[in-house]
Amino acid sequence: MSLLDRQEFAPFRTAQSISENFINALKLPILTKSFLTLGGGIGSFVWVDYLRVHGVNTADIGVLGIYEEPYQRYQTLCRNSQIPGYERLRSDSGSTPDNIWGWPGYGIREVASLTRQGHLRSASSRLWQLFNEPVFTQTYTPQSQQVYAAMDREAERIGWNEMWQYGRIRSLRKTDAGRYCVLYEDRHGNPKIALANVIHIALGYPGFRFLPDLQTYREATLDLRKVVNAYEMHDHVYEFLAEHGGTVMLRGRGIVASRILQRIAEVRTASGRDDIRVVHLMRTARDEDTRYGLARRKSEHNWQLQPFNFPKAAFSGNLRRKFQNATDEERRKLISIWGGTTTSDRTDWKHLVQNGLTQGWYKIAFGNVLDVKPMQSGKLRFAVESIEETAEQLSLVSDFVIDCTGLNAKIETNPFYDDLLTHYQIPKNAMQNLAVSETFEIEALRAGRGRVYACGVATLGGPFAPVDSFLGLQYAAFKSLQGLRSAREFGLKRFSMPRSLYQWMRWARGVQP
Repeated sequence: MSLLDRQEFAPFRTAQSISENFINALKLPILTKSFLTLGGGIGSFVWVDYLRVHGVNTADIGVLGIYEEPYQRYQTLCRNSQIPGYERLRSDSGSTPDNIWGWPGYGIREVASLTRQGHLRSASSRLWQLFNEPVFTQTYTPQSQQVYAAMDREAERIGWNEMWQYGRIRSLRKTDAGRYCVLYEDRHGNPKIALANVIHIALGYPGFRFLPDLQTYREATLDLRKVVNAYEMHDHVYEFLAEHGGTVMLRGRGIVASRILQRIAEVRTASGRDDIRVVHLMRTARDEDTRYGLARRKSEHNWQLQPFNFPKAAFSGNLRRKFQNATDEERRKLISIWGGTTTSDRTDWKHLVQNGLTQGWYKIAFGNVLDVKPMQSGKLRFAVESIEETAEQLSLVSDFVIDCTGLNAKIETNPFYDDLLTHYQIPKNAMQNLAVSETFEIEALRAGRGRVYACGVATLGGPFAPVDSFLGLQYAAFKSLQGLRSAREFGLKRFSMPRSLYQWMRWARGVQP
């Protein structure tokens, strides 16, 4: 039974505003904070980092989440999608969740680290890359372990563990005192209450996404080993391939699909097995470049190549300003053009695809799946409606299917968001996500002096295009604090140039804000 279905919490189901006398009468443990962030992930971490640098004490900040390290869920997803610590992320040098100034970026830090270790040739190569990207070299991206280590350092500096506590978020309501009440559960499922003046929602993606035919197959057969999502733990696939060989079908063609393909190629090389093959099923061919004005996104072998999930100018250039000034519907159209399904433009990976096609172990097919059936041999047979004129229907066979179409971004599939949207009739933007202001405030939830802010994929279609990125989370945090500072009632210190320099020096020395 959900907490909201219990009789003692009936007002949470009906009332637009909860009496604080009623809350006290519940006799539940109450956490009272000025600032409270929900989620406890990287979005929460970045927001808390901004608050601390702006002079807010740890005693005034609360963090509710289910992972102690702010990057823990992100790290798990990276590992499952075959991005271990030594592999590089799809993020640039200046997108630094541990450093609100963005300098020194990860690239400079890596150069300094290589120099200290005496690896002068590698340090010089990395420095050349930083000063010549993206024209003469490919874009620099940091190793995932470098990002995690930097966040560990900053978490200790700002006192993250003093603010974080375990909490599964169930409901958010306004109170009659101009604050917000959050109903959550502890590790043992016991209900608790949190009260705060300012709420920050950073819950991330609701869950995994499966293509309809694969979802139907899993529900009908309960087979969770043959058909997997790239973000699920699926090491058994690579172990099987290394021992027995076999065929893997890939679905989707974004950055995750490219990493899975690379991992299969690594298994193929390490095991010495020539009978490891990949069938890449795509719904449509994409053999033409995508253009927007003078900009061009290349297409090679039906993969669209782009260093990041959006053009660089959408992060901090003229495209960001254009997007910010656009209407809701214009933003939706721009996202479909600038974003889409792309992968990084990496030389080594392009060679891998070319070699796979030439050698024949990697093949691309086009069509829509009509049916998925298990075979007596243990393999899977796919009936595919071909989009090519030469054949009406294809029959494809594989040992495993890896769905690389991403995570579920529909906010209604998260019970918390669904409850909040329904209870307060919160408007949506053209992308069917939370309608937020230029400062990422959910204005429909304003209660007296209270404020509620959001960040991440739940705000896609709002004032910033790449919201689901390190820099996007930093931008949302920066804008929300702009809104709070303008209110002049939340105790934030004025962030002047001298204070910024002073705080940066404390960051550089590892001293608490």
